[in-house]
Amino acid sequence: MLSLRTLAAAALLVSLAVSGRAQSRSADEFAIRDLIARYDRGEVARTEDMIVFSGDLKRPRVGSQKPDELPPDRQPSARIPPSERVPFSRRRVTTPVRIEIAQSGDLAYEFSNSELSYELRKGGRAAIDSSVLRVWKKDGGQWKIAAMFARPHDE
Repeated sequence: MLSLRTLAAAALLVSLAVSGRAQSRSADEFAIRDLIARYDRGEVARTEDMIVFSGDLKRPRVGSQKPDELPPDRQPSARIPPSERVPFSRRRVTTPVRIEIAQSGDLAYEFSNSELSYELRKGGRAAIDSSVLRVWKKDGGQWKIAAMFARPHDE
């Protein structure tokens, strides 16, 4: 029969293992949230074979494949004509809704809402709202985007 001391030691070990896993997950989630913010500023870590599909593309692009873009007048950013925008005023803000990290710790997915906005020459700002689904993959110990689907919301 197990002694009370043995049971207490086993419970302590289990709680430490669970606590360690939870800490690792929150560290990974923190790292992904930081990368999302860096992506908004134009800095991005991607896998070489990243799959991208956005409102500007006719079909998904894989890796270094040349993008097959929609004509400029059919791209979501055409909702705010370049002639009405203040140059270099483009700003993206992404708000994560859910980040799930695989138990293996090497894959994750993120669902977020995103706003792309521009200052207007006549004053004020105009924005395009969208939803983003990204798959993150740990490569060489660092999280990188492996796949991304971004879809503008209807007007």
